[in-house]
Amino acid sequence: MLQLYFDFSPLLPVALGVNSALLVKWTGRLDSFLSIPLGYILNCVVSNLVALGANLAWGLSVKDINGDGFYIVLLGGCSLVLSCPLLFVARGLVGRYVSGVLEKMGGRLLSLIGVTLLLCAFMLFTMASFFDTLDITHREFLLMVGSLVLYFLFTLSMILIVLHTVRGNYEARKKVEYLEHLKEYTGNLEMVYDNLRSFRHDYINVMASLAAYIEEGRYEELRDFFYGHILPMQEGLAQRNDALCRLSHVHVLEVKSILYAKLLLAVNRGVEVEVDIPDVIDCVHMDPVDLVRVLGIYLDNAIEACLETERPFLGFHLGRTEEGIVFLLSNPFVDRGLSLGQMCKKDVSTKGEGRGIGLCNVEEILNRYDNVYHETRMEEGLFIQQVQIF
Repeated sequence: MLQLYFDFSPLLPVALGVNSALLVKWTGRLDSFLSIPLGYILNCVVSNLVALGANLAWGLSVKDINGDGFYIVLLGGCSLVLSCPLLFVARGLVGRYVSGVLEKMGGRLLSLIGVTLLLCAFMLFTMASFFDTLDITHREFLLMVGSLVLYFLFTLSMILIVLHTVRGNYEARKKVEYLEHLKEYTGNLEMVYDNLRSFRHDYINVMASLAAYIEEGRYEELRDFFYGHILPMQEGLAQRNDALCRLSHVHVLEVKSILYAKLLLAVNRGVEVEVDIPDVIDCVHMDPVDLVRVLGIYLDNAIEACLETERPFLGFHLGRTEEGIVFLLSNPFVDRGLSLGQMCKKDVSTKGEGRGIGLCNVEEILNRYDNVYHETRMEEGLFIQQVQIF
């Protein structure tokens, strides 16, 4: 094809890669990395097809085109006019079908596709530049352009197969996670039902005991029974209601379910629970399944850790900021000399052998989100987990 058009340098993949990285930084979108190499490839293919058309229609050879500035400008302009709509359509297809997969799967898949496109661009550049220096016949010109197009289509088909496979695997994994979440949600509902049934049973027993004392006129024993059993039960119910009624500000059903189940479990196990949710939480910019898994792991760890201390306590704050929402979880713990870095490693735990996967899973989940900031710290005997979702 056009010697002047393609004669950049053997460093073409480096130049395209650097420009693509700068475009990503400028736009803030991962899929922008593919725009420049994809645009170059489309322009290369279209330019060779235009040159082939000129060769078949007017008998212009490669040397004729490269040797005349008018032909270079004319065919270059035709190539630009034809390739721009194709690039616009390709960019729209990438944004519609590829961007979501890239955002969910992270930079590894983007790197694979980007390197493949850069290699394709370099191969097209090499093949076109090689034939630009030869005086070839119509048949050879047709074979050369056909080879370029077939190589481009082969590369494109391989990328589409990879994307389809990765997307299928991702959707299958999300279905499994959804079923696990549904199972956990059902378990939470069963726990709530069991608590209500237990309360109903206790209420009937208490009323029967009160009625027996009153009917037999044993008022002194009734007084002892009231202060010894009913009043402590009332204080426990007051604490439970005070802690759990604040969850009415949470309108995201999945989040409310996991918080209710775990905080109720903490109260029933004798943990002093303090809940602070001053704002209405009606949406979260994070997959609810992932957020439920994170909250479940954090709360389970906090409950187990604080139960080992003299005064089990769990503090939970969920509120809005100008950028998004933030939740803060704090609990006392027994320091066993593990650093924060060690606690987040797989199979490292203070709970015994075969444990220690939870915090590692949390790290893996949260690192998939660019809009989530999380911090773990230890202050004054408290283990604090903070997550901010923008």
